[in-house]
Amino acid sequence: MKTHAKVVIIGGGAVGVSTLYHLAKAGVTDTLLIEKNELTSGSTWHAAGNIPTYANSWGGMRAGNYAWKLYKDLADEVDYPITYRHTGAFWPAHTQERMDLFRHLVGISKGLGYDMAMLTPSEMDDMHPYFSSGDSIIGGILDPYEGDVDPSQLTQALAKGARDLGAQIARFTQVAGITRRPSGEWEVVTDKGNVVCDVVINAGGYYGRVVGEMVGQKLPVVTLEHQYLVTESLPELEANPDNFPLVRDPDIMYYLRRERNGLLLGSYGHEGRPAWLDGMPDCFANQLYPDSVDDIAEILESALEHVPLLGEAGVSRFVNGPIPYSPDGAPLCGPAFGLPNFYHACCFPVGITHSAAAAKTLTEWITEGEPEWDMSMWDPRRFGEEWATFDFTVKRSSELYENQYAIPYPHRLWKAGRPVQTTPLYDTLKAKGAVFGQVAGWERAFWFETDAIKDDGKLSYHHEVWHDAVEAECQGVRDNVGVMDHGGFTRYEVEGQGATDFLNEVFCGAMPKVGRVKLSYMLTPKGKVWSEATIARLDENKYLLCGPTLADQRDHDWMSQFLPVTGVTLTRGSKFDAALMVMGPKSRDVLQPLSDDDLSKEAAPWMTVREITIAGVPAIALRVSYVGELGWELHIRSEDLTTVYSAIMKQGADKGIIEFGSYALNAMRLEKGYHGWGADFGIEYTAFDAGLDRFVSKKKDSFVGRDAFLAQAGAPKDYHFTAFELEGHGADALSSDPICKDGKPVGYVSSGGTGFRIGKRIALGYLTVSTKPGDEFEIEVLGVPVKATVASTPFYDPENDRLRG
Repeated sequence: MKTHAKVVIIGGGAVGVSTLYHLAKAGVTDTLLIEKNELTSGSTWHAAGNIPTYANSWGGMRAGNYAWKLYKDLADEVDYPITYRHTGAFWPAHTQERMDLFRHLVGISKGLGYDMAMLTPSEMDDMHPYFSSGDSIIGGILDPYEGDVDPSQLTQALAKGARDLGAQIARFTQVAGITRRPSGEWEVVTDKGNVVCDVVINAGGYYGRVVGEMVGQKLPVVTLEHQYLVTESLPELEANPDNFPLVRDPDIMYYLRRERNGLLLGSYGHEGRPAWLDGMPDCFANQLYPDSVDDIAEILESALEHVPLLGEAGVSRFVNGPIPYSPDGAPLCGPAFGLPNFYHACCFPVGITHSAAAAKTLTEWITEGEPEWDMSMWDPRRFGEEWATFDFTVKRSSELYENQYAIPYPHRLWKAGRPVQTTPLYDTLKAKGAVFGQVAGWERAFWFETDAIKDDGKLSYHHEVWHDAVEAECQGVRDNVGVMDHGGFTRYEVEGQGATDFLNEVFCGAMPKVGRVKLSYMLTPKGKVWSEATIARLDENKYLLCGPTLADQRDHDWMSQFLPVTGVTLTRGSKFDAALMVMGPKSRDVLQPLSDDDLSKEAAPWMTVREITIAGVPAIALRVSYVGELGWELHIRSEDLTTVYSAIMKQGADKGIIEFGSYALNAMRLEKGYHGWGADFGIEYTAFDAGLDRFVSKKKDSFVGRDAFLAQAGAPKDYHFTAFELEGHGADALSSDPICKDGKPVGYVSSGGTGFRIGKRIALGYLTVSTKPGDEFEIEVLGVPVKATVASTPFYDPENDRLRG
């Protein structure tokens, strides 16, 4: 076995071997993959091997399409036989809400240039010789790209391709430990000797948590049982060798396809069953859990109504194997927090499909420093060990498994394992009718029930009960004053003689003067938008940065790589760890009597910061507003939160003070046209694409991404960030809905919703064509074209007079 390598990959399943192959194709062949047993001996060998391209997002659809395009030619590419069948698939719908989802997904596909399509019941019957829609199915969706592959053959083919290019694989080799040398290199300790390397990739599958613990990280990975059955051979299929589409019925919760001359049927129609709660076995290679016949019996009975042929088949075998889950059901794929050149690539519930996109992403991280696609939804740093505990992961993952095929309504609030992190106001707000959601583990009020409006638990793509409550919240902020407890703000403190120089290098904008606040962005070396922060300069060499909640670890890692050896300290968090947003035209009337500090327009103008005393306690008061009204963000200590909140509510009692939550916050930021991280900007866009170039300093001689930014300044833009007003009333535009001109897609929605202060449906999005206010397009909302007129932003208070009040 090699003793030195550039890259070591731990884990020989589809993800690890695909990464080895992609690295080799990119020219990185000084690599070693270590597998403690035979290749594919984890989840890979028993996987059903389906390759769906159906997904609820751009990222998911691109990942699936990248996979099948790679797999269809792989056998010829590496000269290794693979059983790969391109059959297509259809998904029946039994409800109109499911049809709404399918129309939305067809729209996403249309925007990507793919060919998903709606189907009638008769069209599905015609496509499948053994399927009958019956009376309950009202339509469906076609995934023309789906197929299935033999997972073991696929992995062995990738291994051959990698070996042929110079990569090495060490099988039956146990990793016992991982340490980092003073030089920054990693040393992987095995029972066959040690290997020193620059980069380590944890591709341990459901053992990814064990590998993470070797470097001090407790990854939120839990293993569940997932089962499918394979029937005995059927005379009808022996006589008919033709392929037919895979069927996925999400309402009945089964999938069904041909498996040689039999049928393969899998199901998510049972409660999530976590395994190994008392610790992982040393080895579970090529093993399965006991059959669980009862779990699949009821689903099988329902499936028989549509595929009567199932009733003629005996069961050849059950396959009940381990499947890994995270607390949001997505993989952990990307840089490990605080560990340079260490990557996680584990916890893939759809590993055969997603292994290709994972390998592409990891290879780009290693060879180019950033991936082509924005894969933040897979970034392992979206979780924190303080809240994404093993117990929480077990509860949440089980809930997700049971809802694998549930309609992914945009306002579904997962409940299992909560609450985890709360502010001191949690019980107070709950008693006042707060309906909480969870953001990065934090309980945050999303909206408030009233005497007349109660949470009925009903979900829809159309009107939901919270709309009426949130409309009142937004209007209360507009007309009087509102308060929001914003738990979980991402904060960094930057101090030292070199603080300003450091921040000027990391951020593309110039630093604010003492006592001032600026919004600024971090660019990648390729000039793409990495993230943002509100930067408050408290003193000559002291700054407070506030950033996106879910980007805490991710952005800390990014800034840390540019940190000088001396002269600057970068600290995650702050002693001022709680925040109240006090927003609205009467906010000054509420706050001034509670402070001896002058909060007048002259003393505390817009975009300033002051260290003040409020209700007798210290606070950092930022005169900023994400909602577009006169207001303050008050950053205070958690132990003082109840004191300040109570004083504010008492002082505002005669001023119409109201509580507002995250739904209202988002609706109001849309009305201002403000970009939201993870939705309206990211590493797929340049500052010019996203309409953020005005935040880039043209005077600074140096900052990360400057050369790329200057080169882009003279080039045509790939995208044009645009705002739209939608005609009429109805369902809100959803992320990834296509924007069309004369029926042809020319862009997509990044954020959509209702502006309750202006009484209009609005959307933000990206066009591939230039435009001007007043131009007309159509946005396909749940498959229905809606007239959308290009608008100037802000939609609300375009002169920002209310902000400056």
